Amino acid sequence: MSKGIVFEWEGFSKKVPALLLEDIEPEVCREVWEALATPWKMWPWHTTSTGDFYSAQARPPRHPVPLGSQATPRMGKTGRPLFLCDLEPGSLCYPGGLQFSFAYGADNTEPLPAKGPVFARVPEAHLAAFYEAGRHVWNAQYRTHKLIIITATREENL
Repeated sequence: MSKGIVFEWEGFSKKVPALLLEDIEPEVCREVWEALATPWKMWPWHTTSTGDFYSAQARPPRHPVPLGSQATPRMGKTGRPLFLCDLEPGSLCYPGGLQFSFAYGADNTEPLPAKGPVFARVPEAHLAAFYEAGRHVWNAQYRTHKLIIITATREENL
């Protein structure tokens, strides 16, 4: 069994797991795992131009921490940035600062760098629910204008 994260979206009935890629990004996975000792309540923002992609932020740390951006992405083990348009559906990126980015579908059109490396992936059996959750975030932001809270909880035996 692997370590992972279970995501819940307010107003959406399904929970979706993501497995940590400890063999690919061990330092980032360890950082996220330790930070998730207490579940995060996050608020999302969905871009209009990127496609099937959004980010979510928990309450930021009290003290400054390194945080990747598109101008200066946090590099993973590969040592080079990933582009949003190359992210596979189900990929989660971590730039630092208690923030996740969610690539939930195949329609990611922006050739911009991801802020951080892919550190977790949603298993194939849960990709449809992950996509529905992404559309739920999209609809809340652009149609109903209702804030959705996303809860991220670590899970040891996924």
